[in-house]
Amino acid sequence: MKLWENGTFYTMEAPNQTTHSVLTAHGTVIALGDQAQRIAQKEQVESIDLKNSVVFPGFVDSHLHLLWYGQALDRLNLYGYPTKQACLRAIAERAMKLQDGEWLFVEGYDDNNLSDSKGLLTRWDLDQISDTHPILVRRIDYHCVSVNTPFINEIGLKRNQVFEGGGRIDLNQEGEPTGILKDEASMLATERFPTESQDELKRLITIAIHDLWRKGIVGAHSEDLHYFNGLIGTVKAYQDALTDTLPFRAHLLVHHKELDAYLAAPKSIRATKPFVELGAMKIFYDGTVGAHTAYMSQPYSGEPSNYGLKFHSDAAFENLVQQARAARLPVAIHIIGDQAFDDVIRVLKKYPPLPGQKDRMIHTPWLRPYMLEAAQGMPLIFDVQPQFMSSDMPWALDVLGKHYPPLAFAWKTIRDNGFTLAGGSDAPIEVPNPFFGIHAAVTRTCTTDVNGKRYFPKEALSIFEAIALYTSGSAAACGHSDTRGTIRVGKVADFTVLDLDPFHIDPAALRNIKVQKTIVNEQIVFQQ
Repeated sequence: MKLWENGTFYTMEAPNQTTHSVLTAHGTVIALGDQAQRIAQKEQVESIDLKNSVVFPGFVDSHLHLLWYGQALDRLNLYGYPTKQACLRAIAERAMKLQDGEWLFVEGYDDNNLSDSKGLLTRWDLDQISDTHPILVRRIDYHCVSVNTPFINEIGLKRNQVFEGGGRIDLNQEGEPTGILKDEASMLATERFPTESQDELKRLITIAIHDLWRKGIVGAHSEDLHYFNGLIGTVKAYQDALTDTLPFRAHLLVHHKELDAYLAAPKSIRATKPFVELGAMKIFYDGTVGAHTAYMSQPYSGEPSNYGLKFHSDAAFENLVQQARAARLPVAIHIIGDQAFDDVIRVLKKYPPLPGQKDRMIHTPWLRPYMLEAAQGMPLIFDVQPQFMSSDMPWALDVLGKHYPPLAFAWKTIRDNGFTLAGGSDAPIEVPNPFFGIHAAVTRTCTTDVNGKRYFPKEALSIFEAIALYTSGSAAACGHSDTRGTIRVGKVADFTVLDLDPFHIDPAALRNIKVQKTIVNEQIVFQQ
C-alpha cells in the first residue's frame, strides 16, 4: 500500500471538493482523508510526501494520434516556424543529410501563421530544394500535404487528374498537379512511405508516452489503426509496448476501413488488456477550415461555389453507420462544418447505438442553434479541442466570411444543452499540454495574443468545467466513469501533480502551470 499525503487532492467529484490524503493498493484507491491516515497507522505502507503540491485525477487526452505524435517528435517539425522562407531553409538543411534514394517526410507546416506567405507549399517551392529526393511536407492539420516533382513522378500523378472520393488533387490553370493533395487524396502520397516495423512502432509509442507523461497525461484516446501496420499489427504493437514498465491507458478507435479486420481479429487483439482497449468506429465526415474543405452550410469567403467537401455520399455514410451498429459499436465522427453536423445528426437519429452506448461528436467547432436543438436527448459525447479555437482565431472568421455559424467553439452552450464534453488536443496538430487547452477554454483568447481579445466569451467554461474535460469527461467518453476520471474509492490510482493550484491563480497564468509528478497505476512515471 502507498499513502499519498501532504497534498491538496481535488477529487473532481464536485467543485471545491478536496481531501488531504489518498491510500492506494494494487493500482486502486482504497481510502481517502482521515480514513486513509487511520488505515496507514495500522498497516505497513509506503508514504509519499507530496510537499503541499496540488493533485488531480490523472489527465487523459480524449483525442490524439499517438503514433503520429511520436513521428512528429522524431521528424523535422515546422511547428512554430515564423516564415515560409524559414521553413524552406530548414527543409533544405535536412535534405542535405539524405542518402542516395532516401525520401523526406516533414511535419507541421502552418501557412496561417507565417508572416511572409499565407499559401501552401507547391511542387515548385520544394523542387528548389531537391529535384532528385522525393519530399513530402504535411500541413499541421493532417488534411493536406505538399510534394515535389520527384514525388509526383513516384506516385504517377497525371495532368488533369481528378480524385474520386473525399479528397482533391490541386491543379493549376494548365491542369498540371501543383503538388498539393487535400484530405483523402493526401493518402496517395503518405501511404507510399515504407511501412514501419513492429519494433519501430513500439519505439514511436515509447517516445510519445514519455513526452505525454511530462505533460501530466496518464492516458489517451488515439486513432492510429489504419495508417501503420493495419489494425492487428498496430494493436499488437500497443499491447507489446504498454506494460507495467510503460503504463499508459490507451483507448484505440477503429477506423472504418479497418472494420473488417476488427471483426476478423482474434480475441487476443479485440480483448481489453490492462492498458489497451478498442473503442468506437471512427469515421471522417468532412475536412478542415484551414484546407477549405470543412463542409459548411454557407460558401467560403470569396469562393461562392465552395461549400467544402464531404468524404462520403449520403448513402455511403448511412451504410457505414449501419455497419458499426451491426458490429455493436458506437461511432466517433470527425465533424468540422456546420452542415456536416446537421447531416450526421439526421443519420444517427435513424440508427441509434445500443442502450448504454454513446456516439462521439469529434471537434464540432461550428454550429447553428437549431442543430443542437435537433440533437437534444441523443446519446452523444462531444469530443472537443479547445486549442483549435486559440489557433484558428481570428483567421478562420476571415476564411468563412460574414455568414460563419454563430455558435463558434460553443462549449458552454453544448454543455448547457445537457451534453458531456471531453477534451483533447488532436496532437500532433496541437501541443498535447492540457493546460494549453484549459487556458483556451477559460479565457477564449488566441495563441498569438494569449492575454488579449476574448472570442465569443459567453462560451467560456469555468476552471472546474475546463479541467473536467480531461478527467471525468475523458472517462465518460470511453465508458469508464465508474473507474476513472475522479478521485474516489475504487477508482484507478492515476494522478497528475501540479506546482500551482489552478483555482487560485489568475486564469491568464493557466498556461504556465508545471507538472511535478505523473502517476499511473500507482507508479510515479514522471517526476520533475
